[in-house]
Amino acid sequence: MTATQLNFERLELKYLIDEVVADRIRRQISGVCSADRHSTPGRRAGSNGYVINSLYLDSPGLAFHEAKERGDPERVKLRVRTYSADSIATLEIKRRRSNVIEKRRTVVDQKDIGEAVQGIAPLSLVAGQGRAALDEFAMIAARSGAMPKLSVRYEREAYESQIDAYARVTFDRNIRVRPTLDWDLFPDDHGWCRFDDHWRLSLPTAPVVLELKCETAAIPEWLTDLIHRNQLEQTSFSKYSIGTCLNQRSQGSNIGMSRSLGALG
Repeated sequence: MTATQLNFERLELKYLIDEVVADRIRRQISGVCSADRHSTPGRRAGSNGYVINSLYLDSPGLAFHEAKERGDPERVKLRVRTYSADSIATLEIKRRRSNVIEKRRTVVDQKDIGEAVQGIAPLSLVAGQGRAALDEFAMIAARSGAMPKLSVRYEREAYESQIDAYARVTFDRNIRVRPTLDWDLFPDDHGWCRFDDHWRLSLPTAPVVLELKCETAAIPEWLTDLIHRNQLEQTSFSKYSIGTCLNQRSQGSNIGMSRSLGALG
């Protein structure tokens, strides 16, 4: 699975761990994984990291968020993601069926996001499968009335397998969110809500979100061994839904918050 692949399906498992376990896992995977192509050294000793900026869309009634709160076995999300102010933007349809994630993507210039969500973008950027994904993204957005709802920013430390067709191990930290109504992928530093201010888990440090990802055909043996050796306990964790719940709570609403906020405590 290459960095430019637009359509793919994968197994995705999430865990909340502390920094001690994160350090141990980093050492354990060093023989089979290397830092991914977006990584730059120096976020902390022995690790690599980069910032991910995501813009989540939802309907006026937050239909995508409510599907997560109900625990619907099949659900969808729409998001726009980028890694820097001068990189292209990825429009992504993310479908979940239990632990299996299906993604359809297309890429556009950041300045074209607003038009792209309406199905309009330079054909040179979205030919072939990318054009089909753009049309589907625009169709879902139009039918649901989805518009920007939440900006999500976090630091990712990511590794990819050197012995499998596709397998990844990622550590996410310093997650913060803020509500939004526009297409700005890089909001200023004001108004962000930090997950680290809301964790209630009894861990020595703020939790790290660990994600293990691989092809659906078979989990690599080294990943299975990693889970058992570290006694990892899978959790349901949605940055978008937790962020939405935190924003609702800050506005004095308690509707539909219990399931996602449970991941914080």
